[in-house]
Amino acid sequence: MYYSGIGLLPFVIALMLSGFFSGYIAGLLGVGGGIIVVPVLYHILSSLGFPSEIIMHVSVATSLGVIIPTGWRSFSAHKKNNSVDEKILKMWLVPTLIGSSIGAIIAGLVSGYLLTLFFATIALFVCINLFFGNENLRLGENLPKGIMGFNLPLFVGAFSSMLGIGGGTFNVSLMSLYGTPIHRAVGTSAGLGFFLAIPGTFFFIISGLFVDNLPPLSLGYVNILGLILIAPLSTLSAPLGARYAHSLPKKTLTRIFALFLLITSLRMFLEVL
Repeated sequence: MYYSGIGLLPFVIALMLSGFFSGYIAGLLGVGGGIIVVPVLYHILSSLGFPSEIIMHVSVATSLGVIIPTGWRSFSAHKKNNSVDEKILKMWLVPTLIGSSIGAIIAGLVSGYLLTLFFATIALFVCINLFFGNENLRLGENLPKGIMGFNLPLFVGAFSSMLGIGGGTFNVSLMSLYGTPIHRAVGTSAGLGFFLAIPGTFFFIISGLFVDNLPPLSLGYVNILGLILIAPLSTLSAPLGARYAHSLPKKTLTRIFALFLLITSLRMFLEVL
């Protein structure tokens, strides 16, 4: 029997709080909220005593499931504010979907150790970029086309699906580097995150159907209890983040977000190394 680390009530409260803040940040920064949901779920499931080889898979899969309603709400709110670049969305949609499917399949096959190490490493690099990245850096005035234009969203889709995130962490940075205004990059990224999460969630369900020792009420690797507790608050708070995306001091929030990623990354490294 699990639930040895913390009681069920703190577990429920932690999931609900993670849902509210992940949704808010999804709307505010276009990061899908998964970059917060995954480590929160990881630490909760670890504290409850679930096997280390499955907790990262469950965290990533459940996060992707949460991103579906959250991403839609965030995408809809940004679209109402005319902050979605339909041309980029159409150009990147197919490779994003293909990449997401590939990433989820790979993640379902690798060990929990490797998946945790992968998340910790990417989180550390994102943290460093948030702290020291040059916001004025540009690689070009327009997004690349052809093979490069296909491969960029393909790899973003694959990495994001493996990490349980909506891709905003990468997509917003890439679009900004190629001259897309930040608010349109955030809105477009929210749309891509919604579509990315659908095939990713599906393949995590399939790959986890016959896995033992999963948390109660799990469909494959997707934990339905986590989905029920996180998704509603996340969906409700996403439009709040989108509404204040133009008015809040982004630099301060970015630094706090980077610090959270640093702590999460270091703790994961300590647990797996």
